[in-house]
Amino acid sequence: MKVLSRAAFVAGSLLLLVGLVAGVANRQLLDGDRFAAHVDAVREDPQVARQLGLVITDRLLDQQPDLTGLRPLIESASASLVASPALGPAVRTAITPVHEALTSDDGGQVVLRLADVGALLVAAITTLAPETQAAIPTDLDVTLASIGGQEFSSEGINLAHWVVLLSWLLPLLGLVVLIVGGVPWRRGWRAPARLVGAGIMTAAGLLVLLLVVGGFVISRVDDDTLVGALARAAWGELDGTFWVTAVVVGTLGWLLRVGASPGLILDPAALLDRGWRVLTERAETPRGEVVRALVVVGVGALLVLRPIAVLSLAVSVAGVVVLLVGASALGRALVLGWLTRAGGPSPAVRRLRRLARPAVAAVGALVLVAAVVVGALPGDQHLPAVAGDDSTACNGHVELCNRSFDDVAFAGTHNSMSAADQPGWFLAEQPHGILRQLDDGIRVLLIDSWYGQTTQREGVVATSAESRDKALAEAEATYGAGVVQSALRLRDSLNLTPTGPVTPYLCHALCELGSTEWEPLMEEVRDWLDRNPREVITFFIQDEVTPADTAALVERAGLLPYTYIPEAGRPWPTLGEMISSGRRVVFLLENASGAPKNPWLIDSRIEVQDRPYSYSRSSQFTCDLFRGPADAPLFLVNHWLSNYATRVSDAAEVNAADVLDPRLEQCRAERGRLPNFVAVDNYDQGDLFGAVDRLNAGG
Repeated sequence: MKVLSRAAFVAGSLLLLVGLVAGVANRQLLDGDRFAAHVDAVREDPQVARQLGLVITDRLLDQQPDLTGLRPLIESASASLVASPALGPAVRTAITPVHEALTSDDGGQVVLRLADVGALLVAAITTLAPETQAAIPTDLDVTLASIGGQEFSSEGINLAHWVVLLSWLLPLLGLVVLIVGGVPWRRGWRAPARLVGAGIMTAAGLLVLLLVVGGFVISRVDDDTLVGALARAAWGELDGTFWVTAVVVGTLGWLLRVGASPGLILDPAALLDRGWRVLTERAETPRGEVVRALVVVGVGALLVLRPIAVLSLAVSVAGVVVLLVGASALGRALVLGWLTRAGGPSPAVRRLRRLARPAVAAVGALVLVAAVVVGALPGDQHLPAVAGDDSTACNGHVELCNRSFDDVAFAGTHNSMSAADQPGWFLAEQPHGILRQLDDGIRVLLIDSWYGQTTQREGVVATSAESRDKALAEAEATYGAGVVQSALRLRDSLNLTPTGPVTPYLCHALCELGSTEWEPLMEEVRDWLDRNPREVITFFIQDEVTPADTAALVERAGLLPYTYIPEAGRPWPTLGEMISSGRRVVFLLENASGAPKNPWLIDSRIEVQDRPYSYSRSSQFTCDLFRGPADAPLFLVNHWLSNYATRVSDAAEVNAADVLDPRLEQCRAERGRLPNFVAVDNYDQGDLFGAVDRLNAGG
């Protein structure tokens, strides 16, 4: 019987081990969003970016040997582009369909062309070094790799199916084998429970051993090669998840074993003393001595290779012990008190008491551990909102209530809808979506409206046929023909076909580069206004959607009662007056007017003057008049650089106080007007809110 139990113990522990690995793979690699996030994180690893930059450079120079003299520049631009957060949405958009092709039953071939990365690189190089533009052909098309083909897809599908199956089947089989192996020992539930607990702990220990060995092997890999850099970055991305799994599973096994051990003294000092004796005192049997030696070797290896992880593990174990002691004491007090009231220590009560003690201790500890784990999860971190007393302030400041709308400076965002945390946006220009921007203090939202259509692929929108030529021309003017062609190749690889009705969307030219359905967003804005009754906001719309359709959309969203309606010949009201009237949302159209039917759609060509916006360096900033009459009451300062490949670092530079403040003061001095709308990219970089506060303070 003992041989059978030992065999069951070994088999059950190994089944659990493989099941744990399959479970992590199932959660982290077969989930499309998680997989794309992991790939994106690996891409941003500095050594991976460097190695990919070298590969891209080699392929470019193979095609254009005359560019060899520019190799250092190309290598630097390549690595910067590969690691740029601005490339994140494009990478995730490209990886997700590839992942689906390899893990689903869709037999269609999907080819991911890193030539598209090459096209982005070419545009980046010409931006960073304009003198190279004549040397680099605009149609340069370098295929670095192709992922796809039916054979590869079939292998991926088969592997995915096996991982899903093993992730639930092996742990179940392992538990069954351990339970069956414990039954022959003696009658009762304690022996199987202890064996299961020991098996779970053994599986967790083996996983730790694998992690230690794997970490050592990976540390010896040469990361000066692309394969080595990818291996190290991928291990670093998944290593933490495996460690958490090992600790949680090992803790659960230990709790089960503790709960099934009669007479165990749940005292921290006693438990620590017992653990120390297990490590330091020679075992009574050769098998026990082998186990002890393996444990000591494993602990020593962990102390050498992962000292921080061991410290964290020790603190976690100490916390579990304290929770277990507390749960046991609480359970003993409650249960024994109830049993005493139930009629005294009769034989039946004593038997129930013996069963209740370990059960209450184990269940209580599990509940408390779960509560602590859930409570320790990181919360959502927001930028601080604009300070102020909501009951009396206007846009966060009491002193602004008596100022007219055209005598107040507002923080704004350029292409507000193009956000990195919103799905499907290519080359996002803001870190967060519009609702988060409002929460953070943005009060002017520059948005582009276009007609789009849904496609057979959920979440992907195509620009409507009527608007497509104009959208394509605008996208090429903004990003360059190479970048746009890359996006369109990606679109073609997805086999998109417009199928839905023509509907207003917020897109930056081509909706294939990213889109947000407009009407649902306006409904969310209405709800936000209800929650923030002392705020005045502005939508500045590049209006490819007609005024009539815009008005109908706003009315359906329930925003019409909030819109400010100008009166001919009267100046702008104060913020306090707008808030009191409830008319605290200003709509400005870039190319049209809603009058006479919808006068709240205000013609910005009359009311707003602005500054140019196509700059590649901060030294090029001017305050020259660009659009609108020089005496227009509202003043928009476009303050961003147009280098998409370095958009975030550019924003950190130009949004800094030492760049933004002097420009705003220069524009105020040259134009004789307060800059009302200060629009930037990546508003979380620099000091936009501080600059706007300083403008208002200088009033």
